[in-house]
Amino acid sequence: MNATRQEQEIQQRVFADKCQRLHTHLVGTKTLLREIGEYNRSKWPVHYPLARIAQAAATNAGNGLRRSNSMLLNSESTLVEGLGPAPIRRAMTTEDVPSSSSSDTEASERLLDVNDLSVLKLDLRLSYHGDSDVIGSLEESSIARLFDERLLQCEAHIDKLIARVTDKSSKILVTGDLNAGKSTLVNALLRRDILPFDQQPCTMLFCEVVDASLNADVEEIHGVPDISAYNQKDPRTYTRVGLPDLEDVVMENGEQFQQLKIYTRDVRSDGASLLHNGSVDVALIDSPGLNRDSLKTTQLFARQEEIDVVVFVVNAENHFTLSGQDFLVSAGNEKAHIFIVVNRFDAIRRKDRCERMILDQIRDLSPLTYAERSDLVHFVSAHEQLAAERAGTQGADSFSRMEKSLRSFALEQRFKSKLAPAQRYAMNVLGDVQYLAAENVAAATKRIQEINALLRESMPRYETLLQERTDTSRQAEAALDDGCAEVRRHTSTHLTNTTRHLQDVAEKVAYPGLLSLWNYAESVLLAMVRHLEHEVSECDRFACFTIQHARADLARLEDHRRALDDSEAKDASSWNDNDDDGSTSGSLTASQLAPIGSISNALDTVQLELSDFVDFDIAHNWAALTSVSTALTLLASKSMASNALTLLRLSSTMGPQTARRLMVASAALIGLGSVFYVVSDMDATVRRKLSARLELMLDDEGFVQHHAERLTTEASRAIRPFVWHLQHTFQRMVEAEEHRRADHLRRRHVAQDSQIYFDELRIKAHALANQVRAVGNADAVNSHF
Repeated sequence: MNATRQEQEIQQRVFADKCQRLHTHLVGTKTLLREIGEYNRSKWPVHYPLARIAQAAATNAGNGLRRSNSMLLNSESTLVEGLGPAPIRRAMTTEDVPSSSSSDTEASERLLDVNDLSVLKLDLRLSYHGDSDVIGSLEESSIARLFDERLLQCEAHIDKLIARVTDKSSKILVTGDLNAGKSTLVNALLRRDILPFDQQPCTMLFCEVVDASLNADVEEIHGVPDISAYNQKDPRTYTRVGLPDLEDVVMENGEQFQQLKIYTRDVRSDGASLLHNGSVDVALIDSPGLNRDSLKTTQLFARQEEIDVVVFVVNAENHFTLSGQDFLVSAGNEKAHIFIVVNRFDAIRRKDRCERMILDQIRDLSPLTYAERSDLVHFVSAHEQLAAERAGTQGADSFSRMEKSLRSFALEQRFKSKLAPAQRYAMNVLGDVQYLAAENVAAATKRIQEINALLRESMPRYETLLQERTDTSRQAEAALDDGCAEVRRHTSTHLTNTTRHLQDVAEKVAYPGLLSLWNYAESVLLAMVRHLEHEVSECDRFACFTIQHARADLARLEDHRRALDDSEAKDASSWNDNDDDGSTSGSLTASQLAPIGSISNALDTVQLELSDFVDFDIAHNWAALTSVSTALTLLASKSMASNALTLLRLSSTMGPQTARRLMVASAALIGLGSVFYVVSDMDATVRRKLSARLELMLDDEGFVQHHAERLTTEASRAIRPFVWHLQHTFQRMVEAEEHRRADHLRRRHVAQDSQIYFDELRIKAHALANQVRAVGNADAVNSHF
């Protein structure tokens, strides 16, 4: 007796140690999922193999019964003895990246099969149809959000698993299809008619049956409107329901209660009773049938997450319905072993055929349950057991074996019934994490390859753009400088020559005579000013021509730039919108020049002066007289000697007074000749004096330099915007290419970081999975005790 008690104490300590270790590993798994979620939201949207999973799901959709996912891929042994996740492998780094010629098949062979993704698999039922393009339309960010929601669901489920592991009681959920006899089975297990039953579906809410010892040994029924707020010691959180009213409440709840808490006594011994077993507090939960309505079915699916043991009741006449299959697949994500009771087996005529067909279904739905079918699958008749209990006779042996197996499964094999589902779920999660980590390592590697290829392909273009930008900028500046230099040179030369030859312009003005000399002088002055204006305008036209020529050179450079960047062709098409019409282009260029206004401030105030009519230039007049005397000398050179001899003879014969008179007359004659000369040369004097005065005024004012500088500035102002536009657009092209390259480098850096992160994540998940697996390892347990 003492040895048995000591053995039980050891088993209790072993179980407590397993609970503690599994609790630690579940917390570690939750932390790992939280880190993945944070990484998915902030750094790298987790690559999800949506297309391949959907294709695999579509392939399997028509295969009839679906098999629940299991980490025991090639084994029918228990979870502890299973294979677990695939061996870890080192992820490729950037140095290990294969060439882009590697096929997708080779990449996929490095990963787990898509069917191994179970807990973290997204719902792809909308994508099973061949005509659906849901997968193609989903963006990476949308998939990341769906995946993040799935991670949060898994975290919430792990919280429930942690609560279940730390809870010392055991909850047994009795569920199944409508009218499968679930309530009848619970009554048969209790050996009492407590729960109402009928040929028609009658259970409308969850009914939890527990031992009355948990309620001060008082049998009561508590109607709980909010199960999360239920407090047994606070009557405000529940309503007492009398046993006679139980049937009406169960059948016609009307959403009044979420659950019924039924405290009842089981007078049998601890060794015979399931509720009153002497070691573990057990709760039997009767549930509404599947397919009662969508809300009840959803609640049932959610409720099974809080359950330690699932007893699935199958109507022997109907076998497994689609809703039953879905439930087992959902529960199979964490519960490798499902306790299955095939009820109403007494109504079957060919029992061997029925048993074989149901076992075949179980083999596909839950392989591990099928592997232990002798302990976990039972064919009974619950109503026969109740009838025998009422008659005080012995029930069927099949029911006794089922009850004994359930007691053993729920109480003696608590690791398998209570901890193994949590262990299995954690193993499935960690296996999915390893699979997704491997997928993301491969995705990051592929992205690095693609980015490296893009960088290599874009490098020649980038180098060409840099060189073209330098060359084009130099050519554009040269076109600007050459144009301005040509305008300056032409204006300086042309206006200098114009001011030096103003007198030639005045010669075209007709001389009306001495009486109209003043009007003549005004006409000459006006002609000179108009000639200057005309020549300045001519310089303006030359500047316009030079600007057009420079623009044409820049337009050719712009065409070359557009050839390098077709994306800006539409924007750059406005460069020469007006070049088709030469006059329009010329007027546009001319309009860019500042208005000439007055060509000279000095000319605005110039007036005629008396000095313009008299030439006091002795050098000029002496030269004229000298030329006249020279001409007279030449004309009289032949008779000069004879005339001189004659004058000598006359002077010797006449007196001194007569000689003086003769000399005076000669002088007067010479003076009259000079006056006549001056009057006859008055028009030339006016032209000469005005042109000289204007030339001096324009030189003092800097007329030539002013207009040369003005036109050079205006030409630069007209050409410079086109140079700037060309340089700016080229700079934008270079910056756009640099931004693309910088974005590629940033994405490559993120991919490299993600490659390292997911490689380490896979290693971490593999190590954690080994620790979770070791919880059920007998050798590991013995090492602690």
